[in-house]
Amino acid sequence: MFPALFRDPDATKKLLDTIIESPNGRRSMSRLARTCKAICEPSLNVLWRELDSLLPLMSLFPSNIMKRARRPGLGLAKAPNTEDWDRVLAYGERVRRVAYIESSPSVSPSVFTIIAENRPVPYILPHLQTLIWRVDTTAGLERSTLFLNPELQSLILEVGTRIPQLGTYLVNVCSHTQLTAFSFTSPTSLPETFTDLVRSQHTLEKLALVAPGALSSQVGQWAASLPALHTLELDLTGRSIIAVEGFFDDIVSSGVATPSDASSDSGVFSGDEIDFTEIKKSSLRLTGDLHSGGVFTDLRNLQLTGEVANIAVFLKHLTSELTSLELVIEDPPDMADWQDLSVLICERFSRTLLSLRIGATGASRFTELVRATSRAAADQPSRHLPLQYFSSLPALVRLEIELPESTLFFNEDLRYISKACPNIETLRLCPMARFSGSSGPHLTLEGVTALTQNCKQLQNLALVLDAHPGSAETLCALEVSSRSLLRLHVGHSNANDPLHTTILLSHLAPRLESLKWFHEKNRPGFVEANAQGWQKVSDWLPHLQGMRLMERAKALGREAERPMMEQSVDATIKKTYVNKFAHVRPKTVEHGIQAAPSLVDRMVQIKPDLLSVFVDATPTCVEMGVDATPEVVHQSVGVETMMVDTEVDATPPSDTKSMETPFDDTMHLFQKYGDINSIPSMLPAFFTGLLAFACRFVLIYPLMLPKHMLDKSLSMLHAPKKNGDEPSNEKHELKGIQWNSTPSTTELLDHDIPPGYYREYYSSADWNGRESTERIETMTVTNAGVNAPKDQEAAAGDSGQGLSEEGKNEPSASQTTPNIFATRHFTLDINQPYSRSHYQLAMAEVKKQERDFTPEVDALLPETQSLSESDRLSEALDKLFALEKQTRNASDLPSTIRLAKAALEQCYKARDYGQLNATTNLLSKKHGQLKGVVQAIVEQAMAWLAEIRKREGDAKWLELVETLRSVTEGKIFLETPRARVTLLLSHYHESLSKLPSADASAVKESLQTASDLLSDLQVETYSSMERREKIEFILEQMRLLIALARLKDAEVAGKGKKEDKKAIGGGEPEWVKARVGGRKVNETFLKEKENEDLKLKFYDLMIQQALHQTAYLEVAKHYEKVWDTPSIKDDESKNRAALEHIIYYVVLAPHNNEQSDMLHHLFVNPALEKLELHYNLVKSFVTRELMRWPGIESIYGPFLRTTPVFSNAAQWEDLHTRVIEHNVRVVSQYYTRIRLSRLTNLLDLTPQQTEETLARLVVSKTIWARVDRPTGIVNFTPKQSAEDVMNDWSSDMQRLLGLAEKTWMGMNAALAAQSRVKA
Repeated sequence: MFPALFRDPDATKKLLDTIIESPNGRRSMSRLARTCKAICEPSLNVLWRELDSLLPLMSLFPSNIMKRARRPGLGLAKAPNTEDWDRVLAYGERVRRVAYIESSPSVSPSVFTIIAENRPVPYILPHLQTLIWRVDTTAGLERSTLFLNPELQSLILEVGTRIPQLGTYLVNVCSHTQLTAFSFTSPTSLPETFTDLVRSQHTLEKLALVAPGALSSQVGQWAASLPALHTLELDLTGRSIIAVEGFFDDIVSSGVATPSDASSDSGVFSGDEIDFTEIKKSSLRLTGDLHSGGVFTDLRNLQLTGEVANIAVFLKHLTSELTSLELVIEDPPDMADWQDLSVLICERFSRTLLSLRIGATGASRFTELVRATSRAAADQPSRHLPLQYFSSLPALVRLEIELPESTLFFNEDLRYISKACPNIETLRLCPMARFSGSSGPHLTLEGVTALTQNCKQLQNLALVLDAHPGSAETLCALEVSSRSLLRLHVGHSNANDPLHTTILLSHLAPRLESLKWFHEKNRPGFVEANAQGWQKVSDWLPHLQGMRLMERAKALGREAERPMMEQSVDATIKKTYVNKFAHVRPKTVEHGIQAAPSLVDRMVQIKPDLLSVFVDATPTCVEMGVDATPEVVHQSVGVETMMVDTEVDATPPSDTKSMETPFDDTMHLFQKYGDINSIPSMLPAFFTGLLAFACRFVLIYPLMLPKHMLDKSLSMLHAPKKNGDEPSNEKHELKGIQWNSTPSTTELLDHDIPPGYYREYYSSADWNGRESTERIETMTVTNAGVNAPKDQEAAAGDSGQGLSEEGKNEPSASQTTPNIFATRHFTLDINQPYSRSHYQLAMAEVKKQERDFTPEVDALLPETQSLSESDRLSEALDKLFALEKQTRNASDLPSTIRLAKAALEQCYKARDYGQLNATTNLLSKKHGQLKGVVQAIVEQAMAWLAEIRKREGDAKWLELVETLRSVTEGKIFLETPRARVTLLLSHYHESLSKLPSADASAVKESLQTASDLLSDLQVETYSSMERREKIEFILEQMRLLIALARLKDAEVAGKGKKEDKKAIGGGEPEWVKARVGGRKVNETFLKEKENEDLKLKFYDLMIQQALHQTAYLEVAKHYEKVWDTPSIKDDESKNRAALEHIIYYVVLAPHNNEQSDMLHHLFVNPALEKLELHYNLVKSFVTRELMRWPGIESIYGPFLRTTPVFSNAAQWEDLHTRVIEHNVRVVSQYYTRIRLSRLTNLLDLTPQQTEETLARLVVSKTIWARVDRPTGIVNFTPKQSAEDVMNDWSSDMQRLLGLAEKTWMGMNAALAAQSRVKA
């Protein structure tokens, strides 16, 4: 049997698919699978291929571990072992499609947790291809991650409410799957980063987005970029035309050239010009002049929902060759918009469109349902939907219109369709429409002749018509008879004359195979007369069809008979003309040929030939080493005062010398008129200048004197050296002033002027009274450190040294402006005059290395090492600092680091910790110091902290720690070293609080200092620190804050009530800071296995925080996180202790929805069954029964009072309160009214305690109750309004009628059975 029946797998598959799609197909398939072994496997594969629920899969577990409750649904009583998974995994490999609906109570939510924790393989459905998930909560959404296997191709996601974790879920989906179809439906908006989250899904072929935000330009750009997309579904309901246009903003090159686009601007207002791009784009959209390019060129199937106008606007942007178009519109549509849409479809998609479906939105169908169930609205007329605007759709083979209100069509519409769609095969025009008695359908059976005559391929026809008898012309015309029409659905059509209807129908469709009409009696709109008429038509039609076909076959097969006889004929030719008429009727045969091309999908991998050619393009470089080390000679000059008595000629000399002064050009009069013979001609100018000089000398010069003294001091420090010394690179001297000095100290060799000085000094200095243009020209010549080449720099230096004595008196271009830009950290903008913005100071800006000082450093380090070993540390440091300055100015980072580290190391080896601290400060504050140098010396000094503390004690250690904190303060690139040093200092202060000799005030002060030091560090903002180290710092901050808070709380509690007001809040500020610190920790990071120690420490601190606030539910949640830790799970004692604490604190938590949900989930957890006492305690709170406190205390008290939780009297009292609250809730559910005395006895309380408990529960809205104190009655039933009473009555009556109907049906079944027995 097997070889004969299942030789062709495709035929077998088609056969089984047909069986399962038939009515009761799944039952037939299950029976077929049990028939024989040969057909069992194929049948099971088809039967388990698509599951509408997870219930069949869960039912494969053994019955001994199954647990069925009322509401949660099918669940597992305990975790399955390896053998229990065999059947589930075997059948799970057959599943290709599965659906899950969270609102359906078929499967308990706890099953997913058990499966996730105990599954033996990563994916229980390894070949799943389609996943349908309909959820309303975050937990329900997370459950789908169990089925995100790599073979998943289609994901249909329907979310009922807003889920904040949707973005995280989409990231998880994209990381595990590569989908070909994705559908997302939600009443809430898409995430803002939706396109970024799903951008990796570049293989999507089908995309459906029905959610607010789906029409954003980012979504449109992403959808258009999908290379394989051929099916798209969007919802345009409630959107404006501008919003629909916005979908194509980032795809279509919108905008047209306008005269304003080409307008030129004068440049005056260019900086404030307004961008009119968006305004022009909106205007063009409104006027319809906005041109669009082609988008979604590969799209073939499109489904749009919304108003007709929005759909028309959307279709205008498409240039793709659509083959299937499904429109869900608002019914009734606006006629003008409907006309535009119809014309647009014919213009754009006439050559390619094969299927067109038009349906109504849910809102329109609901309106129609309300209208149908209303008595007054039953006579409302239907609306006409004109089809005359469909001008040409030659390729269309299917047209379906299903609208609830626009159901009226005319015979003219059928003629338009027959002309526009000659190749149509299926036509459905609202076949389920209902018409009132006054206005019936306008379509007639005779009007269908336009379709049967012109549409030669029409096979399926569904419409509502009035079956009038046909005319004689129609019955005699054979061209109206269709050989292709096989199925006809007439719905609620009228059939007043069944016989004539049958005659006409047999003529129009002689080969009709199926005739359907509306015959369901229990559905609204059923007309019994029409149903009976069509039943007669269905009974008579096959007989008339047989007669029609027989008659036509004989008529086509009849041939003209030719009589044969022998006769002699006269051969004489006679011309005889006889008028004879012959009736010639050609024999026509209609043959329908369905030609379907065979399509072969082949993938051709084209790999171009690549040729890799290597070309040596390395430039020829020649390195030449030039020794440019300046020779620095330190000489000491002895200066002694020489007293000489000499007569001096006081006659003024005839020659004059020009000096740089801050005065105007009046001083130049003496230079211009230097000849003594011209004195008479210069007397007026002389007196004028003398008067001006006197005024300036008296008024201005005293104010300018301090500034000139400061200028001279700076010039002395940076003056060029003589006696063989190399001139300094930093020329800060003022013109006309010469100093002869050879400083030899470290301060003069490495004098760093504060950065702010140059800005203040050179912004106010007057450079010889020259204009800004002259200064710029001078700078380009003299500022060799900025713009001049090295040869120009040398020339400038030589010219500066070789000035003659006479040249010094003349204004020189090379000495006009001081070279303040020799240091590399200054940047000069030569295109602007001098101002503060020209000098930009950057401490550690990375510059190109100008020179390599490695040979000099290699030569100097041994020399300084020998000097430091011979107790000449100062000289060694001077040499190191001198060379360090040169390497720093040349941006030689490696050499600078070596010199700086050598200086610190020599101080450290010499045990001169004061010099070590001073050197560290000095090197870090050097002008233009490189970042790498500062980092290197800080790291080097931190490495010595432990050894210094061990060898020298805490005093030297504290000095170095404070030095490092001072150096790292305010430097972002040193934030991590500063945090580590601060942590050491905080631990030191904390250790002071633990000394036995420390009193209470000292302990508090030490803890306060330690906490403040760490709290000042915002390590969560440090980008250079690892995440684990950040969390360690935050946990240390929280630990110190909690310790300090406990100390302050104990201090406030010890002071008593009298001084309680003075200590406001105790340690409450620290508790608040600790709670804020807990929010900075990323709990997802703690779930990693290598961070379990941090996780346990974090939740320990959070438990302390929650216990301080008596937030027992939060404590239970934290213990649950601890319990879920793998290391805790592996340790039996710790696992038991964590579970016990969860039980204790969830019982102690006040009742609310979250507490109740957690308590019920805990009750069904299999791990709880191992703790018998705790299981019974939780069961007491879950069961709706009274818990008498004396019994609870006697049963659980001896054990619970020994635990750390309930050894505290306050928490034991809280447990008593929770038991009483549980009893009150139980009483409120079973009693509507109860006497206060009876309630007091049930609760084992006094009347006053009972009233207080009731009042507390009523205020918290846990129960509803009113106490009548005079009568002593408690009422638990709220007063109902008239609407509530009517609703209850209606519900009761509905149940009563349902019960009566069920009883009546049972009686009828019993009577029928008795009648069969009697027969």
